[in-house]
Amino acid sequence: MKDFNPLEKRVFKYKNPALEFFCPLCRTKRGFLYSPKMKLKNWMYVIYATIFLVMALYPFWELKSFFVFFVVWGVVEFSVRQLFKREIPCPHCGFDASWYRRDVTIARKKVEEFWKNKGLFPTKVK
Repeated sequence: MKDFNPLEKRVFKYKNPALEFFCPLCRTKRGFLYSPKMKLKNWMYVIYATIFLVMALYPFWELKSFFVFFVVWGVVEFSVRQLFKREIPCPHCGFDASWYRRDVTIARKKVEEFWKNKGLFPTKVK
């Protein structure tokens, strides 16, 4: 059996994390690159993409083409939230806070599956 050492000795530090905290299960220091809310950079993407699409669609749709803003805004908002959700599970212990808020038993099963896949889970957690 492998050594049972779930904690990382030295974790990767992000240069400018959006959020820093300690994992509640394994106590490893973690940082998120992405924030669940849109920042100025994201709004600039929305504006630039909207300007480009309005310029391309204006000859065909005229003033209706300005409604492209809402479509672009929705796509960027969805992608920002998906990038944040992808970072939530701890890469060291498998703890997922979003599942823990919804259902504790499913969160426990996910952590158990994580450790079984790593080959380090000796017995079943009660």
